[in-house]
Amino acid sequence: MRAQRPLVGVALVFSLAACNGEKPWHDALGAHLVHAVYQPGSPLDLRPGPGPEAVSALNASFPAATYSADQASAGKQVYDSTCARCHAPGQLDGATFSNSWKNRRLYDLYSLISNTMPLDRPGSLTDEQYVNVIAYLLQRNQVPSAAAKLSTDTLGMKKLRIDMGGAAAATTSGGQ
Repeated sequence: MRAQRPLVGVALVFSLAACNGEKPWHDALGAHLVHAVYQPGSPLDLRPGPGPEAVSALNASFPAATYSADQASAGKQVYDSTCARCHAPGQLDGATFSNSWKNRRLYDLYSLISNTMPLDRPGSLTDEQYVNVIAYLLQRNQVPSAAAKLSTDTLGMKKLRIDMGGAAAATTSGGQ
């Protein structure tokens, strides 16, 4: 029991040093929020790395993802029964969608949707249903369909990009 007393004394010294009003104890560990003041109960402003322009440049050499019209049709059924109750018409279309997803990896969209949707039961759809919903979103955003279907292979999705094409690009630029 006496052997533990020196450790308690050392811990007490460090605790008092941390409370002396100088730098917070966690600064030495690099554990602090930069340019942010956190108020308990308020949401943190989280950003996922580099902006869309930097991500688009990295993925520009990837082949474009393709989907079949049958997948988009099946995706519309899932969207109407599961997604439409929370997502207002137009929320996932046009410039809003294009600005967020143009030239991003298909996997990024798949990962977001499959891990967070539906909001009340994330991950509750099958991989095929998630891929079909993505096909429907691509169709809604004027990405042309093709003979090749979207695959549920997540490794393959990481090597494909979302190509918004000319129609969505014109919508995004606002005719400039």
